Amino acid sequence: MLYTVLRPYVDWCTRHSYRRVEIRGEENLPKDGAVLLAPNHCNTLMDALVVLRAYKGPTVFGARADMFNNPMIAKIMHFLRILPMVRQRDGLRNVLKNHDTQEMIVETLENGVRFCMYPEGRHRPARSLLPLGKGVFRAALAANAKFGEDRPVYIVPVGLEYGDYFRYRSTSLLTYGKPINVTEFVRGLDVENEAQMIEPLRKELSSRMSQLITYIRDDDRLPEKWALTKVLTNGSKGTPAARMENRRKVVARIEDACEHMPEYMEKLLSKVEDFERKRRRSGISSFSFGKKRPVLNAIGKGLLALIGLPYYLFSAITTSPMWLTFGFLRGKIKDRAFQNTAGFGLKLAMGPLVFILWTVLSFCLLQWPLALAFSLLTIPAYSYFYDYKEFIRIYTSDLKLFGNGKLDKMYNSILSEAKEL
Repeated sequence: MLYTVLRPYVDWCTRHSYRRVEIRGEENLPKDGAVLLAPNHCNTLMDALVVLRAYKGPTVFGARADMFNNPMIAKIMHFLRILPMVRQRDGLRNVLKNHDTQEMIVETLENGVRFCMYPEGRHRPARSLLPLGKGVFRAALAANAKFGEDRPVYIVPVGLEYGDYFRYRSTSLLTYGKPINVTEFVRGLDVENEAQMIEPLRKELSSRMSQLITYIRDDDRLPEKWALTKVLTNGSKGTPAARMENRRKVVARIEDACEHMPEYMEKLLSKVEDFERKRRRSGISSFSFGKKRPVLNAIGKGLLALIGLPYYLFSAITTSPMWLTFGFLRGKIKDRAFQNTAGFGLKLAMGPLVFILWTVLSFCLLQWPLALAFSLLTIPAYSYFYDYKEFIRIYTSDLKLFGNGKLDKMYNSILSEAKEL
């Protein structure tokens, strides 16, 4: 009952953790069988929250088993419908515990509840995929062995794409891909043992997942390829899905050039690497480059900053317990990708308390129309606080670029050379 009561609030917080949220491919979700979701894992617990919010029905998740070592954390995880998944790196003795978890997964699927498992096994904030583990396939094969003759078992590839992994209030895109009918897939294989069944399933799932994200080959030049992709797609507009499709086309051109013009691309990517290093050192955002009317743009942003300043100050004061606490915690968290998750948890826990505090104070000190207006203004204040900060960050970056002509020339030089792609 408590889970059912809290679920809408959690989904609301997830939605408002992003400026734009998009869900695609819902028509690909099977309605006639058991569903195992297989998303890429790039943004820690936020991945699970985005998957959960995208579907009104129940979803059970798998998470790495070491998170369950603390009894209190284990209770919370079970309450959140999360099961422990032991990985090979946890040792053979611990891996054997997966048998009990697998039975629970099969029971979950048999009862018509979706199960979500991250086949990469760990998160990595990168536009690529890690090698897929065997867990999701073993669970699917176990379910198929138990009830596949009565009801098909599907693995649904899921693509998760974020505007930024490390900044609160970015964008999120979830795409359901074409499902793999494991029951039919296995039936068509002329093999007997599980290992021979898993390998073709793994190749098929990896291929389908890579088509749902901005996928760059996982090699030594991945960061430079992504940086070049950002340069070539800078200023592109539209929905998160439209921007992703644009990036995918650019990545395809980059990968093709790396294969057919290796020497040329090595020089270009080295130049991109040097540009990225100097850009970061100067504290200039990649969004500041390539603007057609930079002076007018800066003036317009300055006016908007002045207009939005009063509500920003209001937001900064009313939500100060939240962002000050988050700032303290963020300094303690080494994994940058986990910082957003910590910020989300803080908002989830402290948001209602801060709202109640200010509502009580306003109704005690102000007339009720003013108190009501004050209370309503506090609801979007936390999101606005970070939106305004991001706006000012880009605006400050634009101003910095005015005084860094060399970096702007480097950017334009890269654009000019990349036209041959």
